[in-house]
Amino acid sequence: MRASSPAMTVSAKRRHNPLRAGRPVAARAPWEDVLRGFAIAFLLTGAPIALHIASQPVALVFCIVASILAARVFEQDVPIIVLVANIFQNVFISLASVNYSSFSDIELLKSYNFVTTIVCYAVVAYGYLREAGAFSPFVTRMILASAGVLAIVGVYFILGLAINPRSAVIYLRNISLPLFIFQSFLIVGVRHRIPLPQTLFVLLWLIMACCYVELLANDAWLTLTNGFHYLDLFTEKRMLNVDEIRTAAQQGMVITSPLDYGRTNLFNTSLTADLGIQVQRLNGPNFNTISLAYLLSILIAFLAVNGFPLSAALAMPLLLATSAKGPLILAVGCIGFVAAAKRARSNAPILALGAALAVYAILVFITGYGSGDYHVIGLLGGLNGFLKLPIGHTLGEGGNLSIEDFSKLDWSAFQSAGASEVAVESAFGVLLFQMGVCIVFVIGFYLWIARCSWRLFLVARAPALAFAAGGLLICLVNGLYQEEAYFVPLSLPVIMGLVALTLGAADRALSPSSARMTP
Repeated sequence: MRASSPAMTVSAKRRHNPLRAGRPVAARAPWEDVLRGFAIAFLLTGAPIALHIASQPVALVFCIVASILAARVFEQDVPIIVLVANIFQNVFISLASVNYSSFSDIELLKSYNFVTTIVCYAVVAYGYLREAGAFSPFVTRMILASAGVLAIVGVYFILGLAINPRSAVIYLRNISLPLFIFQSFLIVGVRHRIPLPQTLFVLLWLIMACCYVELLANDAWLTLTNGFHYLDLFTEKRMLNVDEIRTAAQQGMVITSPLDYGRTNLFNTSLTADLGIQVQRLNGPNFNTISLAYLLSILIAFLAVNGFPLSAALAMPLLLATSAKGPLILAVGCIGFVAAAKRARSNAPILALGAALAVYAILVFITGYGSGDYHVIGLLGGLNGFLKLPIGHTLGEGGNLSIEDFSKLDWSAFQSAGASEVAVESAFGVLLFQMGVCIVFVIGFYLWIARCSWRLFLVARAPALAFAAGGLLICLVNGLYQEEAYFVPLSLPVIMGLVALTLGAADRALSPSSARMTP
């Protein structure tokens, strides 16, 4: 490892490295600090939604000003603020939904969590720029590399504005969010001792409280949160789409209410259709099944390997209730990988994981292509688009969210052709379609961060670092066959946030320059 890496500091510092116990630097931080962070976070999440009912400008000003003050005065709470805003905002929107009569009326409400995230990022980034020389070369390289990727994405965004402005903005947010969160969490993790396991412990129990109520008493949960009205607004166009309802009926699904859209075969795959097992998938406090599944899988895996196995085990039934195979593979794969890595002193575990993921990706492709699976067809659509225009089609061209009425896609025609017309249902395929050859910079950055995490693990032996390497690789492979793996706020962005905090803790523990920055 190069001299600029924090891993190359004095061996005495390594012997006293608090990461070796499997917990980040701040394991001794008081629980009161964690709870204070959650109180601030819920205030910043709920208040703009409530104020929006009376005045949108007032709500926006409050959101910006409050986020600036919180990030400035309580910088160490930025990770909690960002996570809570992206996880629980839809509960507040659902509660407020009775004041609106169409989904278009509440779409603006969904932007406040992104405003909070970006404002917090700007404040933290400004603090970094003011004292950039105080950070270690290791941290500086990661900040500059991620900034370079953001610059490349920005070029494709500017080009996309002239073609499809709305979709370009959506995919700018989706692609840049993991990088914004990575940068801000890394800076915070270097500057402050963050009690990460304790924070995630509280977060997981809050999520479990919501999800178990939904699982055991769904009507009560939806009544309590005004969820029935929210779901009615959310699915108002789909409930009027006669063609989609007719197609669902031909497949044995009777659509009579918004909840019916959440019923599917076990693990949402044709491979289990013959079992005849239909499940009602959990939506969680964010009212999105796949996003919830990724969040649960990440929290379960991290806490399982960092001293909270009971909490992880109690959350596992909820992950199964989402019936999402990709997130389940992420959780089980991460836990198994960290268990294997603990006993290793070489690169064998990471090489074995890479080989296993390659086999998995090939098997999914072969079986999916044979059955006409949407995700495989969408990946091939991205590959075809790349071959036609290797430089890329610009941000917003292609992707699930770029299509105005997704239900009108002619999947039977795509299956007959062997590929979709544009990239859909595959995050990797969408990136390939939109950014062409420049995808190498985006995916290459994530692979580099995984490599850094693994090399640091071999020095510090911290389970959190092994989780960072394994979780990133598994999530990247999941993105071959699932757009949500990269493009929802609770999947890759959350992983990158936890990776950043873990690397920040490692830098604090192993880099003398960062140790001097301790507030």
